[in-house]
Amino acid sequence: MHSSPEASSKRIVATALKMALLAATSAHAATTATTITCPPTLVETPVVSSLLAGWEVDVRSGRRTLSGAAVHVSRGSDRGGVPPDATAQSDHQETAWWTLSPGDGSVYWVACSYGNTSALLLQRIPDTARRCVAMHEVLKSGRQLNVQPVRCE
Repeated sequence: MHSSPEASSKRIVATALKMALLAATSAHAATTATTITCPPTLVETPVVSSLLAGWEVDVRSGRRTLSGAAVHVSRGSDRGGVPPDATAQSDHQETAWWTLSPGDGSVYWVACSYGNTSALLLQRIPDTARRCVAMHEVLKSGRQLNVQPVRCE
């Protein structure tokens, strides 16, 4: 059974439209999810800004190992951690979820924390993100291991 040239042309156009729609949908899905990976180490050299007479400073530079990832929020000059909306633990894996509300003027960040320092590495979460999830292994001692990339969408 042969189809008319007009029917074939319509099928070609329909197929092209479906492919274009699929490509556009895939591109949109790819741009709406962001994965933020914390660097595994941080090299730090502490600085002391005040020194009392008669005292000397002994600073310990070193490589600090990634110990956790969380969501922080800043409003103006104030910045701080945001408690997760929910957490779940199975075996030695912990997952935390955050809901973001950037429309209120807040700026959200993934904060990477490291052992033996108060320094944090921060990367801004896109304003289009509405939720983030973080996963890591937890030892019985409570120490976090194998911090996974934070996924925000």
